[in-house]
Amino acid sequence: MAEITVRAFARFREMFGAETALSVPSGATVSDALVQFAETVPAAKSELFESGVIKNHIVLMYNRERIDAEDAAEISLEDGDEVVLYPPVSGG
Repeated sequence: MAEITVRAFARFREMFGAETALSVPSGATVSDALVQFAETVPAAKSELFESGVIKNHIVLMYNRERIDAEDAAEISLEDGDEVVLYPPVSGG
């Protein structure tokens, strides 16, 4: 098992809470962790996923580096890792 932290900002913070500690199985990916997160935080499921896939417009960070939804399926988590979620940003 790995103990990780999921942090949410902006509108997501209001919906999901600022910080959630998760215990994920060894070898779990960022995607796996987000599926588990969505099971514990019901609002996250519709906000983060569409047809079981992470929405492309969600801003994801893994250990302070931006990643995209495809990377999330490839990155294995380790104890102490951090996943950060930002809602889509728009404006000009």
